[in-house]
Amino acid sequence: MKLSKSTRAVVTGAGGGLGRELCLQLADRGAKICVTDLDIEAARATAQLALKRGAGEARALACDVSKKEQLADLALELRGVLGGLDLLVNNAGVGVGGDFQRQDLDTWEWIMGINLWGVIYGCHHFYPLLKESGGAILNIGSSAGLANGPRMVSYNVTKAAVIALSETLASEFDRSGVMATVVCPTFFKTGMLENTRMLDPNLRKMATKAFEHSFSTAESVARASLRGVERG
Repeated sequence: MKLSKSTRAVVTGAGGGLGRELCLQLADRGAKICVTDLDIEAARATAQLALKRGAGEARALACDVSKKEQLADLALELRGVLGGLDLLVNNAGVGVGGDFQRQDLDTWEWIMGINLWGVIYGCHHFYPLLKESGGAILNIGSSAGLANGPRMVSYNVTKAAVIALSETLASEFDRSGVMATVVCPTFFKTGMLENTRMLDPNLRKMATKAFEHSFSTAESVARASLRGVERG
């Protein structure tokens, strides 16, 4: 799939970090981008940066991916303003750090709503648009969904499920011309910790060091992700 000025894309959780970098690299290709985030001001900032980088169009919309109604409304709006969709990037995500006993059910519901249900809702509501265009889905998973480290149980579970969902859809959607792929990065420099509930203060220190000493960046992960989409 060639990403170009004719590409119409939506990126969730694009107010910063990897989501913002994905928007900027799509802008380099001249794409028309819908930037969504729970923080509308952050989304607007990304949209402005994308326009400066050469986006054919960049509009910011507030969206809580854990609310299926909001994603359904977003799909309808994109049909009207962009005429369709070529690329869906399910990027919005949060983290939780702490032993299983510390993670209460409210915490589980919070992270499942964003990291897993948000991806499911996105795939469900945007699939009809992608089928019309022969488009692609890019889901942001994590190496934590493959190598399940301790004290990250709810995060590991959500990312493992996103990987399973993506691999299944890649097989099923192949007949309809829609591509599905999943990215599984390790630690990289991003604002992820700002959206992470650390239930143990010592874990935050450890995680901060891991992020700071990573050789990967949001820019390099975004580049690899979009290259994967283009290569099928």
